Amino acid sequence: MYPGPGAPVAGPQSSPELANSRKYGYSVPFAYVLPVRSNTMSNLKRYFERYALVSLEKQARLISFLGEHILDLDFDAGTVRFSDGLVFPFQVLGTESDNSLTWLWAWAEEQTEVPPNLLLSARQLRAWGENEGLQELTLPAVDLDRADGTMLSLIALEICKASGFYRDPYEGGTLFLLLSGIALDDHLAFDRRGLVLQLADLASRYDFNHRNALLSYFRARAIPATETGDTVSAELVNGERLVAVFDAAAQVRTINGEALA
Repeated sequence: MYPGPGAPVAGPQSSPELANSRKYGYSVPFAYVLPVRSNTMSNLKRYFERYALVSLEKQARLISFLGEHILDLDFDAGTVRFSDGLVFPFQVLGTESDNSLTWLWAWAEEQTEVPPNLLLSARQLRAWGENEGLQELTLPAVDLDRADGTMLSLIALEICKASGFYRDPYEGGTLFLLLSGIALDDHLAFDRRGLVLQLADLASRYDFNHRNALLSYFRARAIPATETGDTVSAELVNGERLVAVFDAAAQVRTINGEALA
């Protein structure tokens, strides 16, 4: 469903050969699926706006670190091995179904037994969701139009303090993993073009407050920002100046004089 034109948004993916060698079950009673309803995503959306861009920057670091690769998952050991010999622990978040167009949390999976030690992050996210009143994180399944694997993974990266997320396509759906224990270069930051591309890609897929998302990124990166009416300006880590103008609905009108692509 996701990947977009920007590689950091899509996240790393396994090779088709490896992906097709694994089969994941997908079965949940319809009564436990959280359906799409208008004006009910405000709480989850708030956290998406807070974490999306900073998590995508983390994804960009992960992709830069991994380069071209294939992987193999060892569910018994709870590790992922990349083709260059690197081995890291992973956690299973859940799956997207291409058939039912729903997200299923790994802790709710009934057909495929995931070892309990690989569900720690998913359960941590559920506990956090219960505390924050986020149904999307506490019910077994959610319609993808309400919250998909990428949105949930971007939130999970910050809540679970993971190194990045991984999309593992298989026949009929996609498995989402969190990777940890990877020493990424925190000095690698978005330049203006990269930040604008990722914001534009998110805007093409999700309905959210662009202004809140951009300001949240600046706060997370300790970048001072100036707000004047409909305009937000800041100097990025690399010294480039970004000036964003928003409409009354807090959607980007222009960035440095150009419309959001």
